[in-house]
Amino acid sequence: MIPKIRSGIAEFDELTGGLPENTMTLIYGPPKTGKSIFCYQFLCQAMEDDDLCMYLMTDYDLTQLEQQMMAFDWFIHDYILNKRLYVIDTASGSVGALQKETDNMAISFPQNPTDIASKVIQQLQCVHQKAQRFRSVLDSATTLFAFNSPILIIRVLKAYTLRIKMAGGTGIVTYTEGSAEPQIETMLKATADNIVYLGEDELVIEAMAGLKRTKASYQITDKGIVMW
Repeated sequence: MIPKIRSGIAEFDELTGGLPENTMTLIYGPPKTGKSIFCYQFLCQAMEDDDLCMYLMTDYDLTQLEQQMMAFDWFIHDYILNKRLYVIDTASGSVGALQKETDNMAISFPQNPTDIASKVIQQLQCVHQKAQRFRSVLDSATTLFAFNSPILIIRVLKAYTLRIKMAGGTGIVTYTEGSAEPQIETMLKATADNIVYLGEDELVIEAMAGLKRTKASYQITDKGIVMW
């Protein structure tokens, strides 16, 4: 039986048993369909299960992450202070904002994937010293494609996925459909073990070990993503 971890979305876990442990899941779809909210719920579940989480953000900084999660009454401040959340913030770097780096918060730049990879390695070393199992989030790959050669980013994502899984991580990567050429999107899907599509009101599990292609309706509520 494939070990699973809870996603943070109760109905999703009832449908799938959870996300297969030590795999990478691509969450993709049109804009504004809840891809980041899926990540927030995954992070909330990490807190509930006392898992470490490494969070690479490209579209918002740590303060914005806290604010966006507080809108759902999800509070991560203590989780950060206790160094259970490791953040790589490229959004601040992209606008030249000066942020102080800490043991569990690094600043990088979306147009410098080499530096991002270096920060990932540094944080993985810290995380791996603390736990044999952890979670990871990359939200989102779309910004990386916007600033760099798409082929380069595919290579970076392959290396990222390999390193996360080798260190014992279970991860999520988000991507906005249509942001790159179709052949690049096909290559992106090939970097993931599991593929979940978020449409306007339908969630489709396109690929996941042990499951057939499955669909369910969903909506975004004040409690996050709810499925039926």
